[in-house]
Amino acid sequence: MSNKDDYLRIGKIVGAHGLKGRLKIFVVTDIIQRFKAESRIYLEEKGLLREAHVIDFRIIKGREASLHVLGVDDRDAALSLKGADIFIHKDQAEETRPFLGEGAFYYYDLLGCDVYLGDSLYGRVADILEAGGGYILVIQSMRGGEVLVPFVDDMVETDRISRGRITIRPVEGLIEAEPERQSSP
Repeated sequence: MSNKDDYLRIGKIVGAHGLKGRLKIFVVTDIIQRFKAESRIYLEEKGLLREAHVIDFRIIKGREASLHVLGVDDRDAALSLKGADIFIHKDQAEETRPFLGEGAFYYYDLLGCDVYLGDSLYGRVADILEAGGGYILVIQSMRGGEVLVPFVDDMVETDRISRGRITIRPVEGLIEAEPERQSSP
């Protein structure tokens, strides 16, 4: 299988749903069409991704859903996948870009964006972390340090993301706490 960075997580298997191999999942994507019948998804098992094909998908409540994939035919098989993440290839994500609203973007669009603090180039987005209450941008500063900035409207302006640029307005003290780059002896 290709590099895992070429894939996007769209759900997590949290258990079995019934006796006939249906998976109980938690959906993390906002585009439910990714689970339509005959869609190709990838299940992570023991660190490896394996292709699977959707037979049926049903919302249970909120972000909880029931998913049936080809080859998972009984409760034991479904339970063996508990804890596995569900992915799609980034190429599949691009096919759903038309479903995004105006000004919307995928989180992976942020990776590599130049980060400005006011009018000055501050650094570049290196990663995005999931935190309990939302997401955090990992910014590699021009000084060599790493700064974590909560990805919230009050602190991150994304109106120029199509040009590879975001602007941050961190709370006081966040940037000053950045460690200096350690020089090699």
